[in-house]
Amino acid sequence: MRPKLISTMIIIVIATGTAIIPLVGRASIGTEPLKDVFFAFVSAIIAVQLVPAVMLLWGFLKTAFAGSRKTGELRLS
Repeated sequence: MRPKLISTMIIIVIATGTAIIPLVGRASIGTEPLKDVFFAFVSAIIAVQLVPAVMLLWGFLKTAFAGSRKTGELRLS
């Protein structure tokens, strides 16, 4: 997949997910509109931080299970 397509898909998933999170479990029934905006804002921050966290975890696991390969020798002169 192209990187631009992947980035667009990530943005779409985050946008739709953050719009749904405050409405799940009747959390927004009887609340003021600013509370809904605040919940959407906080959930958007959390969702945006999850993307790099998952990428970092994936890279760590991929490196950990790839085994040790010696690619070169470090020389200190």
